[in-house]
Amino acid sequence: MKYQKEKIILFISISCSIFLSTYLWNYISFIYSDPGIIGIYSKNNHDAKNDIFRYFLFVGLPVLVYLFLKYFFKKDFFLKIKTFLTKKDFISLKTHTSLLFLLFIFIILLLLDFLSLKFPDHKIDSYHDGQKLSSAYKSYLDGSLWSGSYVTVGIFYETLASKFIWQLFDHISIGLFRFTTIFFILIFKFSLVFLSFLLTKFLYLDNFYKKIFFLFNSVIFLSLTEYNTHDISISYRDLPVVILFILFICLFFKKNQTLVLFLISSLSILSMLWGIDRGLICNLLIIIIFLHLFCLGDYKKFFTLLLFISFFWVLFYFMLGNEFSYFINNTVSVYKEMSYVNGLIHPTPFSDEPNAARATKTIISIIICLLISLSLIFKSNTKFSTSFKNVMFFLAIMAFGSYLYALGRSDGQHIKHSFGFPIMFLSIYFSYLLIFKISKIGFKTNKFAKNISIFIILGIFVAYMINLNSKDIFTYKKRFNSFINLSDDHFLNKEELVFIKKINTLVKDYNCIQLFTNDAAFNYLLRKKSCTKFYFVYVASPLDKQKKFISELDNTKIIIANGPKNNWDIRLEDKLFLVDNFIQNNFYKHESIKYWDVFLNKY
Repeated sequence: MKYQKEKIILFISISCSIFLSTYLWNYISFIYSDPGIIGIYSKNNHDAKNDIFRYFLFVGLPVLVYLFLKYFFKKDFFLKIKTFLTKKDFISLKTHTSLLFLLFIFIILLLLDFLSLKFPDHKIDSYHDGQKLSSAYKSYLDGSLWSGSYVTVGIFYETLASKFIWQLFDHISIGLFRFTTIFFILIFKFSLVFLSFLLTKFLYLDNFYKKIFFLFNSVIFLSLTEYNTHDISISYRDLPVVILFILFICLFFKKNQTLVLFLISSLSILSMLWGIDRGLICNLLIIIIFLHLFCLGDYKKFFTLLLFISFFWVLFYFMLGNEFSYFINNTVSVYKEMSYVNGLIHPTPFSDEPNAARATKTIISIIICLLISLSLIFKSNTKFSTSFKNVMFFLAIMAFGSYLYALGRSDGQHIKHSFGFPIMFLSIYFSYLLIFKISKIGFKTNKFAKNISIFIILGIFVAYMINLNSKDIFTYKKRFNSFINLSDDHFLNKEELVFIKKINTLVKDYNCIQLFTNDAAFNYLLRKKSCTKFYFVYVASPLDKQKKFISELDNTKIIIANGPKNNWDIRLEDKLFLVDNFIQNNFYKHESIKYWDVFLNKY
């Protein structure tokens, strides 16, 4: 009776705290400090700190209420927390052969699905695809990194991935650029299945029920991502975050601890190269790992990790040379300014604002994940080992931190991509509870019946999620060669094709061309370097970037401007008003081709 009363009080109090957070949402309003950037935030006098603090309040208040009530109800509150933080609980690496075989089958199926894949030969998005094509092409020509292009996402994402594969095949094509994406999605799928496999080691289940857990969660995890990147709940760009989670899990195994720490430390820098948004989350999670080791009193591992991280950053510094300072300045600039450049105001939860329902669903799920992970601390170990509690708490923190991506750009797609980790958490927790309960009922089934049930689940997975085509598999090499050798013309719409063909004769004698259009792919399509660092023009809206842009236009002879994508969000002429004014005063319109204007230097 006392326990039921506690649950009722917790439920009512947490629900009230969520409604209070919703009420207070719009009362958090920092005075807008104009950074000199034209964007949605400036149009609405909205400070970027508002979204962050509103999110922290909305999530933090229910969590604090829960902890306060637990402190009130639990006499051993601090003892439970101390046990959670300080108890060492290593897990055996031993795995039943049949579970390993099931993992092997999954890997083979994913590989066959990949080999059956129809290659993505749809038309390019000259804005988003161009972000990765033109920077990579410039680096391919002159070896520049941050010094040659202003990088907004990550040097690997925007530049190195395409550049490396072009160098590997000694061939430049959109097909090879597209292949890098689907290849990384395959690796991401492998990592999700392997994660599901590792989680079985923390469960108080026999081998048969572990296989059920592995199958179910592998299917759930894989359903969150697709080769069609528009219809996903978690992006392959979260690969370093998932790898870090896997390595954190490996800290609970007795063997190869030094290697695990070495790999964790490498992610401190590698994740930043992959993408600075994911890099930020990875480094925050590494700080959590530091705290975990410190609380355990494992000072040897604590200082080993610190030493390895220092080693990688020093190595990175010497390897990059002059590029290191460009990397630091570029990264700081993006963290400081990018929300103002392309930020969208986050919708108020439970409102009728655009994307509010999706945002509310996602944030509420994050709160539930955090509350469940905290509740595990106060539960007995009859179902949950201490290591399992640590793993779930780490995953809940991942879910909380990953929503920061959506705060910088609060559109439907970014919010949806933040929903993956909460789904993974809830899938792990509730499937384990259900399977654990079933296992205790003690259904009497023979070995044959158990194996049949496993293959039925596997068959359902193959039927609904795996596309196997023997003809495509056996002709993969031929299809691949045909795809990577498709001409650029194949990927262009009619207007782009006419424009590129006509302007090619004009730009052939110029060493570089400058864009004042959101069609960032034109540098690549015309096989010309950008005259400035700002090939992805939209991001140059801060005043200091506009002045830098103008200073680098001194030797520019030709500018391509306008186009149908210029009205995306805010017009470039309004957003980069200083640059536009400079162009109007120093260049003249030579001709118009379809939607685009060609400007030549007056002097």
